[in-house]
Amino acid sequence: MALISPTEVARQYGVPATMLRQWRRQGIGPEYFQFTARTISYCDDYLRDWFNDPRNTDLLAEHAPVIAATSCQGGRVRQGRPRVGR
Repeated sequence: MALISPTEVARQYGVPATMLRQWRRQGIGPEYFQFTARTISYCDDYLRDWFNDPRNTDLLAEHAPVIAATSCQGGRVRQGRPRVGR
């Protein structure tokens, strides 16, 4: 399982770590693992799927995704709430 930090997500996908934090607080954005209150990690597979999903185009209007080729299996995931009215 390849887990990466929000800082690494920012480097690979061009979305600032602060934007990822805002999305987590709003219950939107890519799925993530939360091991402690201060430790957040993302799985490359989940990120790639989320960034390539056309339903997320409005959130990514200012950020062009970069596709990473890694894999992730299993794991415990904290999912955001579905976006309503957007």
